[in-house]
Amino acid sequence: MMRKKLFLLIMLYVMVIFSVGCNEVIIGTNLEKGDKYYAKGDYQNAYNCYMKAAEEYQARLGKVYSDKAQAKADAAKLVEAYHKSGLTCEKLANDAGARAMFEKAAKDTYAIKESYYEKIQVNVPAGYADRWVPSYYKDVYVDGHYEDVYVDGGTKQVYVDATTKQVYVDDYKEVYVDGYYRQDGTYVNGYYKKVKNGGHYETQTVPGYYKTVAVDGHYEKKWVDGYYKKQIVDGHYEKVWEPEHIDIKDVYKERDASVTTDSAYVSLSKAKLPANAAQQAPAEPTNPTAKAAYDKMVKAYEAYMKAGSPASGAELDAYKAAQDEFNKANKQ
Repeated sequence: MMRKKLFLLIMLYVMVIFSVGCNEVIIGTNLEKGDKYYAKGDYQNAYNCYMKAAEEYQARLGKVYSDKAQAKADAAKLVEAYHKSGLTCEKLANDAGARAMFEKAAKDTYAIKESYYEKIQVNVPAGYADRWVPSYYKDVYVDGHYEDVYVDGGTKQVYVDATTKQVYVDDYKEVYVDGYYRQDGTYVNGYYKKVKNGGHYETQTVPGYYKTVAVDGHYEKKWVDGYYKKQIVDGHYEKVWEPEHIDIKDVYKERDASVTTDSAYVSLSKAKLPANAAQQAPAEPTNPTAKAAYDKMVKAYEAYMKAGSPASGAELDAYKAAQDEFNKANKQ
């Protein structure tokens, strides 16, 4: 059941796509969409997309440009959109519409607004101003102090004597004492009685000495004398007093300008206007070299028209090359 519903949804989606005309989900610009419709013979949808492209680029030319190259590129796209709209009008047997589109496409110069910046002198009154100070290093004095310093484990020499509070096994030793006589404190007939002690071992304290003992790693308090060290000061703004002065500032301005497009579609559109062909088409030259280039350009254009005025291809490339060759020869 779920699969059947999913299949029906997919089919409905496909039907919607093929029924929305220029809003069909096609990757690309309106010009590219128009080319796809034109290629498969759907001239009405192609015309709709070309006109939307023309509106898009006409709106762009109404805005302010900071780069004339971009304005020139938009003008070329506008000419292309109008020319292709004229071609679709021809396919739709709309001669009046085709002529109107070709007349628009034959225009090669467009007025635009250009933005620019102009440097002007500005009188700045005396007062405090925020000035950015980049980060820098400065010497800072550190007072003498104790620091916890880690000391690696190892060994050290320790002095051991009878009074030390540390007790080690090696601080005592067994000593053999030979037998001897001693008085026991008993006085008999004018002398003290002697008692013999047999030989034996006694535990005696070892005299003071140094011994090596193991020491674990640990922290010790260590005195560090005062010293100077480098400390970074982060970049920041500071209030700086500035006297009255003249400053140079960039001021945004706009001016009227124009761009001329060298799009091949301009010449193609002019050639599509029979009533104005004598005025708009270049006069046939008398110079032999230019005359040969002119004849070559005419033949290339006829081949392009015979191929159906494609948006791209060998015929259009050949016509553009012949047109460039004629323009160069005609200027000589």
